[in-house]
Amino acid sequence: MFPEQLSKINYYEVLGVGTDAAEPEIRKAYRKKALLCHPDKNPGNPKATELFHHVTKALEVLTDNDAREAFDQTIRSDDELRWKQLEKEGNKWRAGLAQRERDEQILREMYDRLVHMVDDLLNDDDE
Repeated sequence: MFPEQLSKINYYEVLGVGTDAAEPEIRKAYRKKALLCHPDKNPGNPKATELFHHVTKALEVLTDNDAREAFDQTIRSDDELRWKQLEKEGNKWRAGLAQRERDEQILREMYDRLVHMVDDLLNDDDE
């Protein structure tokens, strides 16, 4: 697996624990997952082997305080970046909506003036 793919793996999700999980909870979750996907129990299943490697890496990272802090920082940075991107997209959407509302108002005003002009022309013909 490439380093950029590893950074997209959330080890908390791999083990099914919360970000505030203590080490005993992490180890317990690891044992459960490792038993399910161990390569010896799933011979010839490459997905199980890959999951086992992720589960093992999750245990290594989440039980090492320095590695866990670095991983948590990465997750926070990724979340902040995602929120900034969503905010930027939301701002674009709001700006587009505001422009459409202004355009709609201009068209309404033009339509109203046109209706009055037609009414005036029709009334002039009647006289």
